[in-house]
Amino acid sequence: MFLMASTGVIILINGQTGTPFATGQVNAQLYSATSGSEGVLVETGLGALEPFQRVQEGQVIARLDNRPVLAALDVLKAESGRLRLEVASARASWEQANSRLLVDSQSEWHRRMLQVELLRLDVLDRETQLELDRVSLQHEETRLGQAEQAFQGEAVNSLELSRVKALRDVITERINHNTAALLESKGQLEAARERLAQYEEPSSDELAAVLSPLQAAVDTQEARIQEVRLRAESLVIQSPIAGIISAVHRVPGQTVIAGEPVISVAAERGSYIVAYLRQSQHINPQVGMNVSVRMRSNRHMQFEAIIERVGASYESIPLEQLRDPTRPEWGLPVRISLRSDADLVPGELVDLHISSGS
Repeated sequence: MFLMASTGVIILINGQTGTPFATGQVNAQLYSATSGSEGVLVETGLGALEPFQRVQEGQVIARLDNRPVLAALDVLKAESGRLRLEVASARASWEQANSRLLVDSQSEWHRRMLQVELLRLDVLDRETQLELDRVSLQHEETRLGQAEQAFQGEAVNSLELSRVKALRDVITERINHNTAALLESKGQLEAARERLAQYEEPSSDELAAVLSPLQAAVDTQEARIQEVRLRAESLVIQSPIAGIISAVHRVPGQTVIAGEPVISVAAERGSYIVAYLRQSQHINPQVGMNVSVRMRSNRHMQFEAIIERVGASYESIPLEQLRDPTRPEWGLPVRISLRSDADLVPGELVDLHISSGS
């Protein structure tokens, strides 16, 4: 009986050769929804966010107060109007001083340069108005979300909901119209610049000297409208992925800075398994190696996988994968594929059998 038992043990040991044991862990993806600019968080009207609440990718989870952006756009609009008056004044002064000149190359260059500057201001006006409309649309989208939620709770009637939708649609239609008008103005500006390029700039010109500071001011306005556009786009903070809220870092009424997290979202599913192979296991992992994965929560559940990637160096093994939590260990990290239908929770530990065959 002793000889039979010894033979059985040897057979079992030989049967395990080439299929070493290892521990793996399903990756846990944690992302933060961050603010794109500095501002004060305001109520979205869609309910308070709480841990363990499910959110969808792209769902609006927070908004910044839009009043600073609206004020900046109003300043841009007023400044654009002032510049238009100054360009018009320079044009009137030049035409009065040169009314008796014949139409020649020099006078034509003057007229076309003035036309270019006026068209630049037209483009700037349309861009400013378009940004104002977009900020208004964000506000109306929030109101519509509130109204739809209230309608489901029978807090508002269908007539009120239709009124909010109609106002949202009016702004959307205005944005579409202004977008087309902006493209047309940009086309006219490009054509005017091409016509101006056909004439040689005078070597000494009083009008150009007068317009030079105005042109610099328009350049500044164009840069400022780009800055305000970025700020307007960052007023809405969206969830980066679909998942479960793991933490709420900021709430309405608090000030956030650019890059500061508002909430953290954990993915509900993992996409791969990570294992750390110790030197003592005598495994030379290669991409494509077969791996048998067995669930600890259900010992009868097992599926086949492969090694997708192999790390470049040995790393400290995470605490949850240590044999003895009091003794640090190092291992070579490997990434193992995970079937889409595997019912595994992110962070879950699994047992692995790694085969040397491909």
